Amino acid sequence: MISDKAKPVLNWEYGRCPLDSPSTDFGPFQDLVAMWQSKRKGNSLPSRSDFDFLDFKGWWGKIAIVKFENNPFNVKFTLWGTDLTEWWGTDYTNKYLGENALSPEAWQSIEGRYFQEMVSSPFIGLVKGQLDQHERPHRRVIGVDLPLADRNQVTQCFLAHLEIDEETDLKSLFPNNPVVSYF
Repeated sequence: MISDKAKPVLNWEYGRCPLDSPSTDFGPFQDLVAMWQSKRKGNSLPSRSDFDFLDFKGWWGKIAIVKFENNPFNVKFTLWGTDLTEWWGTDYTNKYLGENALSPEAWQSIEGRYFQEMVSSPFIGLVKGQLDQHERPHRRVIGVDLPLADRNQVTQCFLAHLEIDEETDLKSLFPNNPVVSYF
């Protein structure tokens, strides 16, 4: 049973998009998706070593990198951008998913499941939500999640976020909606 303080997490939207979705369908993230797709070799996912810091110019501060741990599955942030720290009100660098939230178990059960699915059956992810779980209900963000692999196994993921206003929804930002299913 999820506690009352965890319920706001349920208001987040998580979308699954095919890896070969046109980058132009990703609205404000189309340049990042195009860059990520350009690093793919055939059907293989790029690895973190395929990217350089300068590849993310214009996105610095808005990027996070997660490392997936196994046995048990967990999501650890190895980088958390400065803009993200300002928006969330906490720095998640070297912390686990939801560790600084009001209800860490909600993040583990919901977003953790989303990332487990990404690891087992890779996709480009789209997310949208409000930062109530970090006592920042006035902040709303959207993001794109781009999986990274080592030896054909998803081991990490780039996350990029933008702050949005209250009226913005995924359909208005992504009119060609590349999402094929939601979590």
